[in-house]
Amino acid sequence: MKLVAGDIANFIEFLDKTPTPFHVLSELSGALTAAGCERITLSGVDRAERGKAYFIPFGDTAVVAFFAGSKSPSEAPGRIRMAAAHVDYPVLKVKNTGLRKGNGILRLNVEMYGGAIVHPWLDRPLKLCGRVVVKTPEGLKSVDVSDFGKRFVIPNAAIHMNHGVNDGAKFSIQNQLLPFFGLDTEEGEEAFANMIASKVASLADITEVKVSDIMSFDLSLVVAGGATLCGADNEFIQAQGLDDRAMVHSIFTGFCEAVENGIPEDDPSVRIAFAFNHEECGSQTDTGAKSAFAAETVKAIASRFFPGEHSLEVCQRSLLLSSDMGHATHPSFPEFSDSTSPVVLGGGIVLKTMWNQSYSTAAGPMAEFAYFCEKNNIPYQRFSNNADSRGGGTIGPVLAAALGIKTCDIGSPLLAMHSPMELGAVSDHLTAEELFGKFFAPAAQ
Repeated sequence: MKLVAGDIANFIEFLDKTPTPFHVLSELSGALTAAGCERITLSGVDRAERGKAYFIPFGDTAVVAFFAGSKSPSEAPGRIRMAAAHVDYPVLKVKNTGLRKGNGILRLNVEMYGGAIVHPWLDRPLKLCGRVVVKTPEGLKSVDVSDFGKRFVIPNAAIHMNHGVNDGAKFSIQNQLLPFFGLDTEEGEEAFANMIASKVASLADITEVKVSDIMSFDLSLVVAGGATLCGADNEFIQAQGLDDRAMVHSIFTGFCEAVENGIPEDDPSVRIAFAFNHEECGSQTDTGAKSAFAAETVKAIASRFFPGEHSLEVCQRSLLLSSDMGHATHPSFPEFSDSTSPVVLGGGIVLKTMWNQSYSTAAGPMAEFAYFCEKNNIPYQRFSNNADSRGGGTIGPVLAAALGIKTCDIGSPLLAMHSPMELGAVSDHLTAEELFGKFFAPAAQ
């Protein structure tokens, strides 16, 4: 798909097409190509040219895109403007084991990926999606499935049997959060594998996929139905995984817009956009922010476009926007927030501060970001966590440490973060698109 700024329908389409990190990488690759970026490998950075845009998919779920202005680097010190987000969000993952049986019901055996609000997963339709790896006469083949066409549900216990159900929603994921797959019949246990094999065969144009051909899978259960607008004037957007696909979409929409508008000759700096996986489980994977991917890529780009300068010196003159959704102040639960820094839906991008470095907070980058917003008339809000509770983390501190780059943590405001359905404001997403469009724009102020 093509990423289009200022069009909320484009964002909804992106959300609906990217239920898993595999699908995010696929859609971003297509969008970057459509914007005029050339796909290369890491070794191809040494041949990258000024005035052209490039992107590098890494592994199955990460990507970097970059371009350098045409001006000779000898005329100005090297600088980078960089933004990064993550593609994953809390979901139920299907274990690579058999189905669970009990009381005439077959249930999918799952585990929770990421730190989720658990109770809203019950009593709502779920769909299955993800990647399946099968063996073929030519070798192993990976097939991405956005929807197996079936719906599954995790029914709650009736209030007549569990009288304390509203007193504290605590559930055992191992035993109580298992989606119903079907009735326990003689064919039932084979139905799951047969469903996978049949769907893969239809998508991969393979004549036949046997159950024994399924080598592995990475399958997630997500909310069926997709993103939706709500509110009296459709001013809200509700969807799963707004954290952090909203920032992924706004970053790469802004990047594509900058490329399509042209790279002028009077800008020597470099623009970089990153999307990483596995933030929700610590980032310590081959495609996470703690991998060698970030540091090695930035070092290679800096060496190519700023020869003779050390990449750390370039990074110290540069700015990274670690872009992860921020917490809005909940009108029903204001006690969870700091009353001196209320954050409202529709109030613009959130500048997040926490001096213990859960967010990458430093006076210099904070001032640079605030100054940029004020000069470009971009609304922003300041957030400080309630000091009595521990806030969440981001990829900001990870990348700041790995790259030695000045970093600022930002994000669009959100309610119900890590619920299977999160809530944001349409205007905030459009503001984020505008922010990154101007941030990546060559010669941006």
